[in-house]
Amino acid sequence: MRALSLLLLLLPGLALAQTGLIVQPATPPRGVTLPPTSAALVDEATALSVNPAGLRFVGPGQLFYLHERNLARDQLGDGLYLGTSLLGGLGAGFSLEWMRGRGLPDYRKTSFGLALGSRKLSLGVGYHNLSSRDASLDRLSGFDLGLTVRPTRFLSVAAVVKDVNAPVEGPFTLPRRYNLAVGVRPFGERVTLGADYLASEGAWDEGRLTYTLQAAVVPGLGLGAGFSHGLGSDRSLALQFAATLDSSRFGVTYAGGGAEGGGLDHVVAVRLSSQKYPALRLGGGGAVAMLDLDDELRERGGTLALLGFSEPDPYLRLTRWLDEATKDPRLEGVVLKVSGLPGVDWGKADELHQAVLRMRAAGKKVLAILYSVDDREYFVASAADEVYALPSSVLLINGLAAHVLSVGGTMEKLGVSWDVARVGEYKTAPEQLTRRDMSPAERETLEAYLDRQTAHDVAAVTKARRITPERLQEAWSTGILTAARARELGLVDGLLLPEELEDKLKKLVPGATYEPTYSPRDEREPRWTGRRRIAVVPVLGTISGGKSRKSPLGGEAIAGAETVALALERAQRDPTVAAIVVRVDSGGGDVLASELMYRAVLEAKKHKPVIASMGDVAASGGYYTAMGADEIWASPTTLTGSIGVFFLKPALRGLLGDKLGVNQETITRAPMADVLDAWRPWTEAEQKAVQAWVDAAYDDFITQVSVARKLDKAKVDAVARGRVWAGSAAREHGLVDAMGGLTDAVEAARKRAKVPAGEELDLVVMGDARGPFSSLGGEPGVDASLPPELNLGAVLELNVEPALPPGVQALVREVGLDAPWMLEPGLKAVQPYSLKVR
Repeated sequence: MRALSLLLLLLPGLALAQTGLIVQPATPPRGVTLPPTSAALVDEATALSVNPAGLRFVGPGQLFYLHERNLARDQLGDGLYLGTSLLGGLGAGFSLEWMRGRGLPDYRKTSFGLALGSRKLSLGVGYHNLSSRDASLDRLSGFDLGLTVRPTRFLSVAAVVKDVNAPVEGPFTLPRRYNLAVGVRPFGERVTLGADYLASEGAWDEGRLTYTLQAAVVPGLGLGAGFSHGLGSDRSLALQFAATLDSSRFGVTYAGGGAEGGGLDHVVAVRLSSQKYPALRLGGGGAVAMLDLDDELRERGGTLALLGFSEPDPYLRLTRWLDEATKDPRLEGVVLKVSGLPGVDWGKADELHQAVLRMRAAGKKVLAILYSVDDREYFVASAADEVYALPSSVLLINGLAAHVLSVGGTMEKLGVSWDVARVGEYKTAPEQLTRRDMSPAERETLEAYLDRQTAHDVAAVTKARRITPERLQEAWSTGILTAARARELGLVDGLLLPEELEDKLKKLVPGATYEPTYSPRDEREPRWTGRRRIAVVPVLGTISGGKSRKSPLGGEAIAGAETVALALERAQRDPTVAAIVVRVDSGGGDVLASELMYRAVLEAKKHKPVIASMGDVAASGGYYTAMGADEIWASPTTLTGSIGVFFLKPALRGLLGDKLGVNQETITRAPMADVLDAWRPWTEAEQKAVQAWVDAAYDDFITQVSVARKLDKAKVDAVARGRVWAGSAAREHGLVDAMGGLTDAVEAARKRAKVPAGEELDLVVMGDARGPFSSLGGEPGVDASLPPELNLGAVLELNVEPALPPGVQALVREVGLDAPWMLEPGLKAVQPYSLKVR
């Protein structure tokens, strides 16, 4: 038995109990031999045998089966290992090992382990119990403690104490043993080197050194080697080699080795895992994914959202998917299903168009299938390699039109008048409520924007489809295209039946396999530490005070100043965040809230680069928030500017008093005590007082723009006064720095932070509105921990399910009634109209 134990000691890749054991005459064997590994390297379910701290890095469920055989020594061993990561940074493991052979008592080793920590630091504890028909060996048990520290991507350090309790059972003694280990990755994740020093307590000069090499030759093929030698009286050597073949959820490893004077030891390991591993690709066939834009862009709320488990904004989620899929070498093609773009207007549509072009530039093939589309949806699809329509597709590709709804006439019939104080003839936001038609200033702005948008649409579509502008104009004159007519005009490549899709994909992406559950980040992460990050802080929807939330009527989102400011503060303090991108998709809102966000941006950029990315709209308060950034990026058709403020107050006496018989009497002790009262119109003195307030706020607004953008104040006033510009025009006037979407802004942030070109970064959303329960102990989306108490008001305010049918919601939004904050006291900085371009 002593000779066999010595052989197990010398094999370099053995479990810690084997490699570190200073053998005593009555010491039993310690378990199944593992392929080459180290206490600093192990991060799979087998970690329980080596270093229980490694269980923290296992990931979703793993099952390993190991079989060991030594023909010369007639030794057999079998092991079953289970491991998984749980919520809260907790890892757990369980294993059963059976050992039997000539001259040895048969026994079973049962182990349990837990590990707690992060990707940088893990503490683990393991418990082992031996059971056997040999009474002297039965019930022998011990405890192990492990520590793994991974401070950087290239270094891992571990310390393990085995058999802390130094158990004794009959003639068998398990001395307390120590393992100090270090792992390095000098060339990234392709090559890993490890070194372990193993010794028993009181016998430090009799320890052993074990060296491990692990190499990822290509995805799915790994090689390993181990070498061990003694430092004391035992100078014997041992060597072990291993090879691993992996598919996504299944892998097999063979390891063979031996020691001086011993026979060849064979180990076969089989892995099953719920998480995918990098797979060996035979024949070069990659993956083809289906991307349903309509589905991906819809809110995924429901009951879980109330508990704080809702996901980030669907558009930000889609953008991240597209960026990661573009960089994924496994992906060779995408089927783009286009039937709707919820929550997407022309600014974001341009970003999606560019994302598809980037995917093609990266070597991916994109096939778009049109279901029911208009010009905006076709604009996105046109960027694909091939575009197909179904025989019954609805193709409303008939040119662009702008719609503005005014309810001034309705207000007159109701007997409601409005008091307005504003600066600039283009600050026309109140005109939806006060006029029956467009003002000349509003018409001028809309005509200019529509011209820009139409020109951009024609240029992008004709370039992508390789058709003339005249062909597109001919399609527009048709009204509603049939699929056959769209093919004749070159807008689509052909008609496609569902059963023909497979053949089309085979021609477009030869050898690739359709993966319905494809995800860019569903493979096991080999890195020792997480990547540095770019923090995206969203400012989505109407700007208001307090927390980011959803409208009670199921309308637009509300960007809360408190949430945004706290997210910026946490991003600037987080050492893993290299830079910040403020994603603005807002027409503005409350002036004070916009000012607070702007000041938070200024403070954040003192510590880290801050880049602003504008989506469909960044107007008024939305622009106010963005202008403090180091750089501002916008799409060519982003609604930008609307630099101005206004104050709006209804006078309801005509409706409530004259028509409904309601009476209000007011007693005051000061001339302006009821200046904000909604019963009567302003007096001439009150109008002048409020106008002076608005003028001062406007002067402060353009002053801040001139400072932030380094522009002459008079020049800012000339392009301000409430005027809305397309993104390309805003750049010409100095309001924007560059044309591009969120991906371009992230790249700009990366460059500003001086991140090396080869370093991979993660994108993380900070400050996204989540379910109401998640906000009760802190900010929603900033700290997603479950709160200690509930706030019924928050629950009611953030009802996940819309209170009104979709059609009614649209009408409510058109007339501006989904924003009750418009009637609250305070200055407003908001885009001048609810604009729809289709």
